[in-house]
Amino acid sequence: MYLLVFGASSSKGLMGKPQHHLIVEEGPDKGLLITVPLHGIRLGRSSNNDVVLKDPIMSRFHCRFFFKSEDGLWAEDLGSANQTMLNQAPMREARLHIGDRLVLGDTTIQVVYDGIPDVTTRKLFEAPLEDQPVDGKIEFRRPPNGKEPVRKPLRAALMTLLILLAALVALLWIYKTTPRVRGANESKPAETARTQALTISYEKVQADTKNIFRYVLELEDNELSIQINDLQNKRQVAGQQRRHVAPDLLQSLADTIEQADFFALKEFYQGVAADIWDLTDLTVTIGRKTHRVQVLNTLEPPAFKTVREAIEEFGQNELGLAALALAPEKLLDLARAASLLGRSLYDQRDVKNDNLAKAIRSLQEVEWYLETIEPKPDFYASAVALRGDAEREIQANCDDIMFLAERAIRLKDWKEAALQLRLLCEKIPDRADSRHQNARKKLIDVERHLKKK
Repeated sequence: MYLLVFGASSSKGLMGKPQHHLIVEEGPDKGLLITVPLHGIRLGRSSNNDVVLKDPIMSRFHCRFFFKSEDGLWAEDLGSANQTMLNQAPMREARLHIGDRLVLGDTTIQVVYDGIPDVTTRKLFEAPLEDQPVDGKIEFRRPPNGKEPVRKPLRAALMTLLILLAALVALLWIYKTTPRVRGANESKPAETARTQALTISYEKVQADTKNIFRYVLELEDNELSIQINDLQNKRQVAGQQRRHVAPDLLQSLADTIEQADFFALKEFYQGVAADIWDLTDLTVTIGRKTHRVQVLNTLEPPAFKTVREAIEEFGQNELGLAALALAPEKLLDLARAASLLGRSLYDQRDVKNDNLAKAIRSLQEVEWYLETIEPKPDFYASAVALRGDAEREIQANCDDIMFLAERAIRLKDWKEAALQLRLLCEKIPDRADSRHQNARKKLIDVERHLKKK
């Protein structure tokens, strides 16, 4: 991959053609020159684009620029929220010409060259190989001194290219004919992990004369967020909290979307309904492929339904929103029962060693059941306050017990140390809790000393 670096002071190559295709006229990146390589580029504010712009109004993946065979430069909107405007008119896909202006958010881009870049001209202005980015992406920047690159004679440039090509062929021949020993930590080619960036923007809006329901799921840079508004049932989930998702889970979801042939669906499916508004709007980007599908007031295609259900289940599992499947009345009943149980266990915390931990768990369930319910019932505040008291109390108990266990260990009173550590494990029965794990490790060591006696 070659790195193309052009300065604002230079506009044409040796053949009289501009070195760049686009210039940012207005916006945070004003003055930026962009050259579209043969394979095209994707542009937006996400770091996963080929060209990243700082415009906050722009969509994460706003549009792409590419070439059609013998037909010059084209642009395509990637389902952006604010659309891509070409010469003040909305554009989905269009052939570009010199002088055209595109508006993306608060950014205005002018087309200054609409032809396929000349191969010889491009290579004359390549940056040194040591300046190329390690990830192989094309970088669009100005040279530090703002001057034009040095222009070598065409003959010398061609000779240099021929020498480099010959050297490359020789290196490839040596590489293929030299036996290689695979290291213990080196994976086989077939075992190489398939990692492609996955971005999802999903919105579902259902509205009638009685209610408006809105569900928004955003997945970008391995971070997931969900926002839910249900006016009739007074349920709301804010989308500010974001959760990091493991790459293997994202890859599994991406595989499901690919296998469902989502990218083969049409862009718009519409039915006729006078008294309802049922819209599902889904944009998926996997690697360099982006596709947006909208389904309005009609049955969704089977492939779309498969992808939608997989995405919704993925979001619920990752953010713990399975309670959304239950009616608000059912959630209120479950929360009230959990609150009463939590209070009862707290009052009997001295009867059994694990009662305090069980009380905390029941009171946590109250908050989970009522997460999407607004307004909260009257017992919600007292349940939250009681859980705070219980957590502070159980932490104080653990500190006291661990102090006694550590003292017994220093005095080599192994029986007393084992007694205290077992008590702590009973107070904190959750094996995933770090306090339980710490006590368990110490207990194993103490029991070794007991066996020696």
